Amino acid sequence: MSVRKPSAAEMTALLAFHATVSGAFIVAYLTGDEDSYGMHVFAGYAVLAAILLRVGAGLLVPAGSPLRLPRPSAGAVAGWLRRLFAGDAKARTDRSPLTAWMAAVLLAGVGLAAATGAVADFLVTVEHLHKEIGEASLPLILAHIALVFALHGLKRLPPGLASRWTAWRSPPANRMIP
Repeated sequence: MSVRKPSAAEMTALLAFHATVSGAFIVAYLTGDEDSYGMHVFAGYAVLAAILLRVGAGLLVPAGSPLRLPRPSAGAVAGWLRRLFAGDAKARTDRSPLTAWMAAVLLAGVGLAAATGAVADFLVTVEHLHKEIGEASLPLILAHIALVFALHGLKRLPPGLASRWTAWRSPPANRMIP
């Protein structure tokens, strides 16, 4: 996870990456039929180029940069979930380690769809694999959107809700709901 907030230039780069990948993926997904194949190929290569640029930038930036590639950690997720379910209000406002996992899964899934599309331009036998990976990428993107909304909503929960949750989980003899 990043140590500092992104600068204006870094935020612009991240937003441009999101806009390019999401826009080009939507166009590629919707134009996969034979009638608009040229647009599909162009959009697919745009996705591939954006992901390759993002991976390259993520490998070259120094540690602590918000542009650095995500470093998913099962231990960080387990610790965050423990804090969250224990009622730690700071856990709700801290950056969730789930975002690193989602970013890694999205980069891999959408990148694989774009890469197999590029290979399918030269090896027709890869077209079916490309189509299936492309179809599997859509649920990943929808899960990403759902996670972003859920984590945003988690930050907006009233402060007393966490203490009610932990009181409900405690043994009946120890329950005290504020």
